[in-house]
Amino acid sequence: MTQPITLITGASRGLGAATAEVLAAKGHHIIALARTTGALEELDDRIQTKGGTTTLVPLDVKDEEAVKRLCISVNERWGGLDY
Repeated sequence: MTQPITLITGASRGLGAATAEVLAAKGHHIIALARTTGALEELDDRIQTKGGTTTLVPLDVKDEEAVKRLCISVNERWGGLDY
């Protein structure tokens, strides 16, 4: 089975970060999206320490063009999302 690809918005802290960590521990590759780069990097460190993988996406979901580019990139790289 391939690694599920999961996009988490608001992943820099709180519920988003906790969800990302739990799903990464279950074998998901996490695409972590948030505005705060430093907090995303801290999340990445925690996930990698436990053997998980992430792709960090620092952007604001209100930026429609950036979200469109993200969608295209995800489709090109992974063929879409699982979750």
